Amino acid sequence: MTGPGLDYDKASLARVYNYYLRGKDWSSVDEETAQAVIRLAPDVPEAARENFRFAGRAAVWAVAEHQIRQVVDIGVGIVNDLPLPSVENCVLSVDPGATVLAFDNDEVVLAHARALRRGYGRVLRGDVTDLDSVFKHPDAVGLIDTAKPLVVILAAVLHFVPDAAAVMAGLRERLALGSVVVVSHVTSTQTSGRRVAGMTKAYDEKAISPIYFRTEEEIRALADGWDIVTPPGLVDVQRWSPDGTYAGPLYDTVRVLGMTVMLPGHLQEQADTPGGGR
Repeated sequence: MTGPGLDYDKASLARVYNYYLRGKDWSSVDEETAQAVIRLAPDVPEAARENFRFAGRAAVWAVAEHQIRQVVDIGVGIVNDLPLPSVENCVLSVDPGATVLAFDNDEVVLAHARALRRGYGRVLRGDVTDLDSVFKHPDAVGLIDTAKPLVVILAAVLHFVPDAAAVMAGLRERLALGSVVVVSHVTSTQTSGRRVAGMTKAYDEKAISPIYFRTEEEIRALADGWDIVTPPGLVDVQRWSPDGTYAGPLYDTVRVLGMTVMLPGHLQEQADTPGGGR
């Protein structure tokens, strides 16, 4: 694929992630970056796959548990060729009538989507650092209603954003009470400083965007103004499960933390409503 804005001299975040997930849509420069990271932290591919499973699992929980029928997946990446079910697949398996919209600002993802034109092939241009580009996108008008609760997926996205707290604050301002945001983020907590420095350098030198490792406390602080769903709280993504039925092994060389957060007020509103429900 070629087109304006496409840069094949630098690794694409989406294609590197596709490589970790055992997809087929990556180039030699993406493989070079991915392998530089894997040499430092051999657990990265499996952690990435657990992160992908976490996103689908958390989305299903929000849709089934809270009957939220609109899902916005920001920074969706390239997911059509994976041996894993996408967020969209997972959501539609429990609610075939739900609306799932995908957004990305990566020209590689958008070009791939235009070529595919099926399933998650329809990806709208939107940037997590410019939430109006998502929630006011002309093609999203009539498909999502911000006056009603939404599920927003930010899986492995905020660790590429310098001011992640501003994104979470922006979502608080735009979303209805009862909305759920699914967040996952790499952490420097309990991870070798040498590995963190090496992985940071690999993205700085080879990829189109740097990566920002944050401590567990800094990631938890992103939920300021939100209620963290507990159990399970903020945990390694392979341990995220409100009912405790999903518990994958912990990794030695890299950690990805996950949490779901809800905009407070929904449960009280529901209790105050005659009949106690929607």
